[in-house]
Amino acid sequence: MDLRSAQPVSPRPAMPQPAVDSDIAFIGGGFRTTTFLSSAPALLRHRVRVYERGTGVGPGGFARYGITTTSIGSRFLKHLDLSGPFAALAHSPAVMDVARAEQPVAMPRLAGALTTLGRTLQGALGAEGVRLDSTVVAVHADRAGHRVDVRLADGSTETSGHAVLATGRTERAHPELAPWRAKVLLSSTVIATAHRTEIKERLLAANGRPVVVAGSSHSAMSALRILLDLRAEVRAEHPGAPLPEVQVVRRGPARLMHDSADLARRDQVPCRERPFDPARDICPSTGIVYRDSGLRHQSRALYCALWAGELPGAALVDASVLADASDRFDEAAFVVQALGYHGQAPDLYLDGVLVRPGDSPDRLLADDDGALLVSGTAHPLLSVLRVEPTPLDRRDNTAYASDLYRRLAGRLDRLAAPVTEVGA
Repeated sequence: MDLRSAQPVSPRPAMPQPAVDSDIAFIGGGFRTTTFLSSAPALLRHRVRVYERGTGVGPGGFARYGITTTSIGSRFLKHLDLSGPFAALAHSPAVMDVARAEQPVAMPRLAGALTTLGRTLQGALGAEGVRLDSTVVAVHADRAGHRVDVRLADGSTETSGHAVLATGRTERAHPELAPWRAKVLLSSTVIATAHRTEIKERLLAANGRPVVVAGSSHSAMSALRILLDLRAEVRAEHPGAPLPEVQVVRRGPARLMHDSADLARRDQVPCRERPFDPARDICPSTGIVYRDSGLRHQSRALYCALWAGELPGAALVDASVLADASDRFDEAAFVVQALGYHGQAPDLYLDGVLVRPGDSPDRLLADDDGALLVSGTAHPLLSVLRVEPTPLDRRDNTAYASDLYRRLAGRLDRLAAPVTEVGA
């Protein structure tokens, strides 16, 4: 059984709240949980508990990456409410430096802001509100008992009135790359600062054989940038050593441009993407017609240089399916998979039935209030906080989930009974 075949559920009837360890449990204490709770200080008057598998609340995976953000810095903290326990952050250089940034920022800079934000959140939640080094392996939502059981890897179970899945995304082995699995690296490995020495060693050991990046997304461009930077370092350290060309295999045109101004006007999605403006969106030198979604900022510039053949040491290869580039993968010293991310979550049980194991390919769907959708019906005890990438049918919707934080906060506030006041 999966979420698509599970039976619809009915809204929770009004009745007294059961005795639970917390009113709201957040599974995951990274970027989403931290920025959401700092956008809604009033929620902290409820008994909120955060389960984080790492050693601190805040940056999550962002702390590992040595790249530049794909959005301007201020967008990451645009919902921050500088009131209650977060008021002092108005004087934090680390936080305000990012909150006011109108350009993309280095990921370590963003991670620093989130670390500061996370420490403030931890202080507001107190010792009982945070479970660090805690991996949640299963979530059991019991409508009859009006409670959620949170089961941890250490064998313990804690209970809550509601659970919010904020477990982030992960890369999974892509089936089309199975024949070359032994030499495939994930893009998240390539962009992680901890692996720079390893990647340089691989580039040197390639002895001139190419390196292939599968995909042309933001993650592909981030991996390409790192590979080219490390390739330059290897050249400086080992003059004369044969170095690999980086070949980027794309399955179709990247989403950064329209084919013409007429198509830009025809394909405009009202109220979803920024209105087409010929003066702004048509490059006067190349005639490229840019789109509001897709590759942007440094990724877009890098892709355009690659597409134009202006990027030394790199080449673009077209293959509608990856198998069409099998000779490239065969020849490659190693392959970088940059084919997208999937939402990750613990095993999910509804009324005693496993409806989504942690390794399920099924997406965690949610309504506009963040409530988990089961067969199209909102579940009363579970929410999803932007775990999955933007749905395919809403890729051009720049307003997608823009009011999710506000709507989710309002719903959680109504569901949970307040027991304490927010600290000053």
